[in-house]
Amino acid sequence: MTSADFIIGAYPCAPSFHQQGEEEERAFWRELADTPHVRGLEQPCLEDLHPYGDEWLFRHTPGDWQLVVTAVMETMRRRGANGGFGLASADEEQRKACVDFYRHLHQKITAINARFPGRAIALEMQAAPQAGNASVDQATEAFSRSIREIAGWDWSCDLVLEHCDSMTGVAPRKGFLPLERVLEVLKGTGIGVCINWARSAIEGRNVALPVEHVRAALEAGKLDALMFSGTSTTGEYGEWQDLHAPFSSFCADSLLSAEQAKTLFTAASAATLKFSGIKLLEIDANASVSHRIAILRDGISAMKKAIR
Repeated sequence: MTSADFIIGAYPCAPSFHQQGEEEERAFWRELADTPHVRGLEQPCLEDLHPYGDEWLFRHTPGDWQLVVTAVMETMRRRGANGGFGLASADEEQRKACVDFYRHLHQKITAINARFPGRAIALEMQAAPQAGNASVDQATEAFSRSIREIAGWDWSCDLVLEHCDSMTGVAPRKGFLPLERVLEVLKGTGIGVCINWARSAIEGRNVALPVEHVRAALEAGKLDALMFSGTSTTGEYGEWQDLHAPFSSFCADSLLSAEQAKTLFTAASAATLKFSGIKLLEIDANASVSHRIAILRDGISAMKKAIR
């Protein structure tokens, strides 16, 4: 691995994301393992890190691949049942339930790094407020309490807050905490911020907003990571949806190009990034393994162009 290798959010391209069989899943990970410039994986953790369990994932991925664990999938799954679930929720019972979920992530990451030292390098957190409660002040106060507690635990990895589109944005998709409030809460902690290109662009329906977010995080001394997902205004990936559209070199409708990525890396050049990478979705549930892998390889190729 080199400094020009990337963290790959491969799970939305994996056959298991569409409940396909284990044989296809094995073939997918085998082909990804043969792909150059992969530093490791952005991997969601629900009960486990993979639908077939932790051991399955470790058995079918290279031992030198690092892990960035993300809380986003389980956060959204639980919010589907109860919109109060989240670290920034003013619903105190559901805020505590979310903190308890992060205890599970802490135990999981501690166990991984005890067994494979340095394997899990970061946890991506999300500042999810109580759905339907428009009070940014209440969400900020709740998030501050959650962070004070979680930051006090003994972590064996970096903590990074992934900014998702804000509750104060244009037609919110996730509608999480505004970036300026996130930066306010994280001041004085060791927790940095990850800017995801699509999630920032979706917030303002504006492809210039990711650069503004990078600059704001940089100015606060909190820019730790960049992740690249695409969004579109038309086509099968929808209108300003958070559906991880591939780069425009693969998906003509996508607003994310190698040039957009380069602009973001240039804006971030004063930061020492802990990781950068891609998270892309195969929208066709019946797609072949080779098509799924092609999306990711195209994304890696675009990233290589962006950092030249």
